[in-house]
Amino acid sequence: MNVSLEETVVSTIEQKLVRVVYQPIVDLKDGRIFAHEALCRPASDFFHGPLELFAAAIKTGHVGRLGRLLRHMAVDGCPNVPLFLNLHPGEFGEGWLVRPDDAIFNHDHQVYLEITESAPISHYEFCHSVLDEIRSKGVLLVVDDLGAGYSNLKYIADLAPAVVKLDRELVMGLVKDSRLFTLCSGLVRLCNDLGARVVCEGIETAEELEAVIATGAHFGQGYYLARPSLPAPEVTWKP
Repeated sequence: MNVSLEETVVSTIEQKLVRVVYQPIVDLKDGRIFAHEALCRPASDFFHGPLELFAAAIKTGHVGRLGRLLRHMAVDGCPNVPLFLNLHPGEFGEGWLVRPDDAIFNHDHQVYLEITESAPISHYEFCHSVLDEIRSKGVLLVVDDLGAGYSNLKYIADLAPAVVKLDRELVMGLVKDSRLFTLCSGLVRLCNDLGARVVCEGIETAEELEAVIATGAHFGQGYYLARPSLPAPEVTWKP
C-alpha cells in the first residue's frame, strides 16, 4: 500500500521520528558558551535532512505541529542554558506559537527565536502582531542568515531583533584587510547601532575566527568551535 506524503509527515510527528542536536554559540571575548542553538535532524529514512522534512511539512500543512514538537524536544533536552530556536515563516499561519503551553514560554533560561532573513515573511502585519505577543512574554528575536538571501536591511529595522546572525557566506574565507572584511565589519557596526548583538555563523578555520573577532562581532558559531551533537558539546577554544 502506498503511503501518502501527509501520512508520512503525520507519522513522523506523532512517533517523534526526529531528534534535536545542539551547537554552542560562543562569546568571543572570553570563550564561554553564551547559548546553544537547537537543530533538527530526521531520525528515520523517510526524509534525508531537515530541509526535506520541513518542505514536506509545509506542503502538507503540518509545519506548525512539527515546529511545536521540536521546540518541546529542544527545551526538554537542554534545560540549563539559553537556547536559540529556529522558526520557519510558514508557522505564523497555524496558530501554535501563541499558545501559553508552548515550550518557548516555559524554558528556565532565555529563549531566542530565530527568523531566517533568506525567506520573505508573507502577511507581514499579522506576523508582526504574533511576534509582538511573543516578545511581550519575554522571548527575544533573532534575524538569521543575514547575507544569504534577500538581504533586506529594512527587515532588521522593522523587526528590531536582539541578535543578528551573519550567514556563513559572509564568513567563508574571511580574512582581515579584505573587501569582505570591510563589509562584515560595517554590518557589525550597523547592527550595534540598531541595538542588536551579532553572531557570525559557519566558522570553520582559525583564520576565519581571527577575522570574525576583528570585526567586533560578539559571538561565534561553527565547526571550528564545536560541531552539533547530543548531548550538547563543550568548547575547548579560549581567546
